Amino acid sequence: MSNLVTEAGKIHGDQVRDLMMALAREVLWPFRWRVAAILLMQIATQAMLLASLVLPWQLLQMLITGRSRIDGWVPGADANSEKIAVLIALAVLCFCAYALLKWLIKKNIASFSASILQRLNKTRLVANHRLLGKRVLGVVLGALSSAVIAILFCLMIALLHPLLALLAVLCVLGLVLLVGFYYGFERVQKIQDMLQGNVLTVINISFVLGFLVIVLDYLNGTMRPLLTLFILLLGMRQLMAASVNGLVSFLSIIKFFQQINMLLLPRSQQISLFSTTDFVQRFEQGKLKQWLLPWLVERKHCNSDIEILQCRLIHGRAIAQVLIRDTDASAVSRYILLKCYVAVRENEALHEAALLNEVNGHYHGAIPTVPFLLESGRLPWCSFVLLEIGGELPQWKNSEERKPWMSELRQCLLHVPLPNRLIAQYTATFASLPERMKKIDASHFAYLTQDDKESFQVEHFMRLWPLMVAEVERIPKSLTVQNPSSARMGKINGHMLLMDWFGWVYDTVGAYWPLSAKLHAEVLEVIGGQWEDSSAQQHWSEFDTPVTAANYVALAARAHEFCQRCNANNDSGALNMIAGLIKAYESITHSHSISAPQRDIASLHHVVN
Repeated sequence: MSNLVTEAGKIHGDQVRDLMMALAREVLWPFRWRVAAILLMQIATQAMLLASLVLPWQLLQMLITGRSRIDGWVPGADANSEKIAVLIALAVLCFCAYALLKWLIKKNIASFSASILQRLNKTRLVANHRLLGKRVLGVVLGALSSAVIAILFCLMIALLHPLLALLAVLCVLGLVLLVGFYYGFERVQKIQDMLQGNVLTVINISFVLGFLVIVLDYLNGTMRPLLTLFILLLGMRQLMAASVNGLVSFLSIIKFFQQINMLLLPRSQQISLFSTTDFVQRFEQGKLKQWLLPWLVERKHCNSDIEILQCRLIHGRAIAQVLIRDTDASAVSRYILLKCYVAVRENEALHEAALLNEVNGHYHGAIPTVPFLLESGRLPWCSFVLLEIGGELPQWKNSEERKPWMSELRQCLLHVPLPNRLIAQYTATFASLPERMKKIDASHFAYLTQDDKESFQVEHFMRLWPLMVAEVERIPKSLTVQNPSSARMGKINGHMLLMDWFGWVYDTVGAYWPLSAKLHAEVLEVIGGQWEDSSAQQHWSEFDTPVTAANYVALAARAHEFCQRCNANNDSGALNMIAGLIKAYESITHSHSISAPQRDIASLHHVVN
């Protein structure tokens, strides 16, 4: 079961508050005696842990000075040896009680979760419902018990040293504010890892601050007894540890929001996960006009006479696209497209802007290939890309309507000149198709039976695979896009213009080419259309004919899809491609065998002439 991701990539505070209130009404209060029993065991566990840490220190004091705090507590224990035996027995008893209580807590949580699931009749409807129910209930009770334990330790410190208790409260508040500042649903796991990885650092900082307070007491002549100081510092340590554990558990409640909502609450009390986010609200017509028009005028991208023609929220409401018409004093119109990305998709906006900054407004002859980039950057609530798309209203085309234009688009992409600096940046970050192919080895299908291997020609295929890699390495690289079927395209001045560039890649020609029954014909149309172009001939100089080049590109398209399926563990889909890959490779070898005599005849004619 996947974790919850809402439209804005995070869960809002009101949703968490409502969930906690619902848990209090439907879980904590109806089962208050079981909850109280578990909390008491958690508190007793901490008491036993504290005692098991203090008693060895008392034993050490007994061995050094011959005296301890148990003098007079145990009747008949007058001799030092008897006192030592009592201390050892108490330490062992406390540790055993600690271990027993931990086991009892786990058993009670498991029984408690089973009771809730049975009461709500949610058994057998979710995979691993018992394990998942125990886990999420443990998260909720863990957050509650950590909060109670932290409060108790704070009260204990306040009774012994009010100033140190104030310092402890400030440390906890600082930790909470720090977590709240960096909070984002997509960062929950990262924050948890940071807290757990730095728990000793947090404890040590609080320990040092507590020690400084004790030093001040010494300088002022208000020094507490040594045992009291030891308990204070130990209590400070346990308070911070409980606070960190509480924050980690609270973040786990957010992470498992959906599971807790579904398993621990009745249907009527479940919290709605659908809410209009701040990002979406900004594109409601009333608010959009309030901020967008003044913002564009202020940045001098538009005149005062502008009109919002269209607003689209796409990709799960994570990207907003606003089409604007700007009219000047001469009644001449131009069209602008604003694209806004939520914070979690900032990298896509940066990726798009990196390309557009280099090939801004590129034309292939008379065909517009790349729109004009007016500006890109960040707003407090999003990243944005602002494009100028010309003086004609774009006619948006769906995936079916754009098919006749795909050949022209692909030919234009092949001619977009990318600077070496941008190519170097891309290749330093992303692996090329041949590099991805080299990571696929025969062990990927080692689990197959011999009959399956023979039916799918796996062993034969894996022998040919390195040869395929070598052939694909001969194919030139070019600019393409990952998402030609879903990217927004508009017909402008009789040509198709691609508006979404956040999925651009620089890879082997054929990569990200969708497979179809007409794959070879589609590739041949694109390559044949530019074969006579002098600028294109140098890229395809290794190939004799467009047909040969098309065979290579078709192989690359199939190899790319095969790698995608392997990396996604779609083994059945990958196996079904093996026969096609072998056939595509054989087409290349067949073209070699035909072209070799042709080259010999051409050479003979050259010599004769």
